[in-house]
Amino acid sequence: MTVHGLSKSYGDHKVLDNVTLHLKHGEIFGILGRNGVGKTTFLESIMGLRSYEATGVKILGVDARKNRKMLTNKIGVQPQEAALMQRQKVYEILELFASFYEEPTDVPRLLREYNLDEISTKYVKDLSVGQRQRLLIALSLVGNPSILVLDEPTAGLDPQIRWLIWDNLEKLREDGKTILVTTHNMEEASQLCNRIAILHEGVFVVCDTPDTIIYDHSDPIKRSLESAFINLTGSYLRRGVD
Repeated sequence: MTVHGLSKSYGDHKVLDNVTLHLKHGEIFGILGRNGVGKTTFLESIMGLRSYEATGVKILGVDARKNRKMLTNKIGVQPQEAALMQRQKVYEILELFASFYEEPTDVPRLLREYNLDEISTKYVKDLSVGQRQRLLIALSLVGNPSILVLDEPTAGLDPQIRWLIWDNLEKLREDGKTILVTTHNMEEASQLCNRIAILHEGVFVVCDTPDTIIYDHSDPIKRSLESAFINLTGSYLRRGVD
């Protein structure tokens, strides 16, 4: 996936300012940034859910604007929020989504891998936060995508559920999937991601491996990704945002 010169404004406020990014095949790439800096806007733009200005956005080697229909079968997306049908059961909604694809992932397999098999007959409206999040990730995989885009997949989840998701994402990477993920979890970013970009004031201020970012930008006596993140984005609170 390659993005060249992507910009996005809301009125006079430029959220993304000529950003460029290249994802390698078979890597987990993380995007970090403070609340409201445009991480979700970036994902929604490259997925075609928002209009944008760009020199070029290529996904799987093809122009993203000209090949939307083809790419919808190659990309799996887990948004922060989704309007699922509340009175459908877990297995029913997975089977419904699977029916949209010519070669879907096996639904019973997804139920097992995300520990949804025991609650497969539970209604969506009755799911806990962790159960709903696991269902959203399973839905993003039901089309057997080549690229997976996850918007804060483990936000607010218990460590047990988070580790289950991490393990499954690492297996997907080993199978050759390319994964783009936004997160606020520094442990998740440093342990799971091959490379990280930090979005700040409309641009990526750094893009490298977690170890390199930690070494180059964190305090010598407090070596951590969180320290590097604060040094690059500031420790001040933003009025009306934080």
